[in-house]
Amino acid sequence: MLAGILYLGGGIGLLPIYYIRNLRSPSRDSLRPKDWGWLGASILAGGVTAPVLLTIGLTTTSAIVVSLLLNFEGVFTALLAWTVFKERWRLQVFLGIVAITGGGIVLSYTEHIKMGLSWGALAILGTCVAWAIDSNLTNIVADRDPLQIALYKTGIAGLINVAISCAIGQTLPPLPILLGALGIGFISSGLTYVCFVQALRHLGAAQTGAYFALSPFVGATISVLFFGEQITHVLVISAILMAVGVGLCLQEN
Repeated sequence: MLAGILYLGGGIGLLPIYYIRNLRSPSRDSLRPKDWGWLGASILAGGVTAPVLLTIGLTTTSAIVVSLLLNFEGVFTALLAWTVFKERWRLQVFLGIVAITGGGIVLSYTEHIKMGLSWGALAILGTCVAWAIDSNLTNIVADRDPLQIALYKTGIAGLINVAISCAIGQTLPPLPILLGALGIGFISSGLTYVCFVQALRHLGAAQTGAYFALSPFVGATISVLFFGEQITHVLVISAILMAVGVGLCLQEN
């Protein structure tokens, strides 16, 4: 239900922006009939399958292990881009992904982690694969209107997830929580996805996945700056690895 509401918040928030933008200056890059198959497949992979697998994994796996395993999304995205979708292999981007992923693993590490290929862990890895497929499929239509892609993707995925939740007996949260989640979804799903499609257009799936893997470090930095978290040696090591990774990716034109 939460995944559905967050996606739906993105679609609802982008709808008036899309409408007003089209009134002032209609996009010349609107989706074409041949694009809908790719977009539909990306919605099924990243907007429906991934949230379901993530929810299954979270019910049986600790949040620490989940955060560690989710770092492999960027790796799977790059591997699929280079092997299945024939994106150009880039050694510097590969090394950057290794460094950034290593920084994410360090950031997620604690002495109490108990790793193992449980069904929950496999579901989380399946989530990473689904999001990697989503990124590469979206990359195929990334030269179309990013605002339109983000609007349809978040709106349709949100409706499907909420429908699934209602079908299995879940209910909508109280109105204040619902409105708050929709607002967060507008930023974290809607506006973020517009930026993500723009990045795919200019960087490709592999390099975009590498930069997207910085999100755990960004979250940790925000915790330090605004919530009084302490700067630890783990955070410093992670920052160094991720800085090296970003530097390698930035050297690729």
